[in-house]
Amino acid sequence: MLENYGEYQLLSKIATGGMAEIFLAKHTNSPVTSMPIAIKRILRQFNTNQAFIKMFLAEARIICNITHENIVKIYDFGKFDETYYIAMEYVFGQSLGQLMNKYLQKGRTLSPELVLELTVAVLSGLEFAHNTRDRHGIFLNVVHLDMNPNNILLSYDGKIKLVDFGIAHASYTRTLKNNLQSVQGTYGYLSPEQCQEKPLDRRSDLFSFAVILWELLAGKPLFKQMESDAAILNAIVNDPIPDITTVNPQVPRELGFILQKALQKNREQRYGSAAEMLEDIKRYQSMREFDPQAENFPTVLKREFAAHFIKMNRVLEKAQASYLMDELFKDISEIEEVDLNEKIRVQQEELVASIKKEEAVQEEKERRDEVRGWLWPLVVAAVTLTLFFGGLSLYLFFPWQSDTVSVFVASLPPETEIYVDGRDSGAKTPTELKLVKGRTYVFEFRKDDLVAELPFVPSEEPEKNKIFVKLKKKEQ
Repeated sequence: MLENYGEYQLLSKIATGGMAEIFLAKHTNSPVTSMPIAIKRILRQFNTNQAFIKMFLAEARIICNITHENIVKIYDFGKFDETYYIAMEYVFGQSLGQLMNKYLQKGRTLSPELVLELTVAVLSGLEFAHNTRDRHGIFLNVVHLDMNPNNILLSYDGKIKLVDFGIAHASYTRTLKNNLQSVQGTYGYLSPEQCQEKPLDRRSDLFSFAVILWELLAGKPLFKQMESDAAILNAIVNDPIPDITTVNPQVPRELGFILQKALQKNREQRYGSAAEMLEDIKRYQSMREFDPQAENFPTVLKREFAAHFIKMNRVLEKAQASYLMDELFKDISEIEEVDLNEKIRVQQEELVASIKKEEAVQEEKERRDEVRGWLWPLVVAAVTLTLFFGGLSLYLFFPWQSDTVSVFVASLPPETEIYVDGRDSGAKTPTELKLVKGRTYVFEFRKDDLVAELPFVPSEEPEKNKIFVKLKKKEQ
């Protein structure tokens, strides 16, 4: 698919969710060789919820200011054709949630090395987001509020990024949330204070992320397997959390202590910031022996999602090729429309100048013939001898060189009949034709009800001997 959407061209739909649909896309002014971006287009039924739209726009302005290697970059946001959208960085990979489901089905857990790598990346991104300030230097108190495995993206080339701060909390958007449902976030990954509708800060994200870590190490859900939302909320607030080293004895005791602190129900007993928890993780990481045989995320993802990796590579290549061809022939059309009249004008001026020059030469020749008519036989004889011996010398001592050059001809659509100076060339596009350099040809292209016409002068420079043309419907 190729769909124009405001300043963007949508190349292919890659996902549809409950709130939005996501497309591979290109900005209309981006280089054709650049990677696509992602357009998240809000579904039309949400456009009538004014409280939601106001919160969406207010928080999009915040996230646009966050630039960090572990956070998906937001490039633009706005409204087009009665729908709201976000233009963001495209991550070619899978969500952590999809990987966890794969491992859960197989009864496996991620290695401690991968869990630590993930933890360092996520905590680094959270610490940066939590400390966001506006352009005036005012602290915004940004909190993600929906830290669940599906909002952690893993790319096939090893990047780890947080995404979807869609319900993120910030100081000046707090009143907008009062018009929405009271408990926001993904049940099963809420913090106790979210469940109790208390004022929230960065420590809420740390609890939610610690639930994800517990599930990664345990190989099973902590809360979300319960029979109802009410049971989940009650368990998060009241039930003790099993010690991860008891659930999985393979988990090192030091890592268990870190996780236990992050999962404290009383936030005053938790880590005060992502940076504080990250410091303990890195200290423990430095104590571990390096395992050269340990798998990395690119290896794991390409093994577990081989079909998706191959399919999306093809989608990207196809989208890139379609966009490239569209841009190529768009440029050619613009050149034809803008420059065709100029080319014809120049060629007409050159033709008129050539005719005038020939007339001047002819007049001079006639004048000289009148003055020196008696020398004519001698001149003719001398010229004949000169031409004969000169031609003989060229033939004997210099190789014969053709004045023809190869011209590459292509069209959109292909398989178009080519007529040169009104005669059928017998060839169809794409092809190469041998033409005399310096001569003006008139090309006609015909296929069904599509036609195009173009004058062309072959050049001595090979790179100029290329014709690209886009056919249009024949005017009635």
